[in-house]
Amino acid sequence: MVLVILSLLAGGLMVPLGARIEARDRQLTVDRLRDIQQALIGFAIIHGRLPCPSTEDDPGAPGYGIEDSPPCNTAREGRLPWLTLGLSATDAWGLPRRSPGDHWGGHWHYRVDRAFADTVISAVTAPTDDLQIRAHDGSRITVTDSQAVAIIYSTGPNRRADGLNASYSSTYQAGESIPDYDDLLVWIGRPLLIARMAQAGRL
Repeated sequence: MVLVILSLLAGGLMVPLGARIEARDRQLTVDRLRDIQQALIGFAIIHGRLPCPSTEDDPGAPGYGIEDSPPCNTAREGRLPWLTLGLSATDAWGLPRRSPGDHWGGHWHYRVDRAFADTVISAVTAPTDDLQIRAHDGSRITVTDSQAVAIIYSTGPNRRADGLNASYSSTYQAGESIPDYDDLLVWIGRPLLIARMAQAGRL
């Protein structure tokens, strides 16, 4: 009887513990995404442009984790150039990759508007890739005046892209975690980037 009671108590504690661990990992990932936003803005202030994504798949290659040289390759989905930015390669759920065939789950997905990465940004640089972010109901989160010029997202606990993020296109999805979507996505809008670069005397 004592063992049965202890088992029931232990089982009851496991659910809250699991929820606390997931909440901790989500917060850690959100914090890392904020760091990434700041690092990208810092890169733009220093170099006058945003970095290109990294498209090197081989962990043993010299260019792994390093931005591709401009012009950016947008024919396929890229990863955040974490080594270029001096950041962690993964979110809270990611594991290091050891070979080209290893899964990319947990590594940051990164998309940049080519007008802000291929050439030096000016105060009149306008987006060309029409990167859009939509809510779960399909409504637009970004509009023309606040166009996204850089998008970064984590695939969340399930380590796979969900919703609109599951297919590589110019339209992405953001929002709270729901049963069929647990990605965490942030972006940098044109007005913010231009303002930060102007404040730093870069424009």
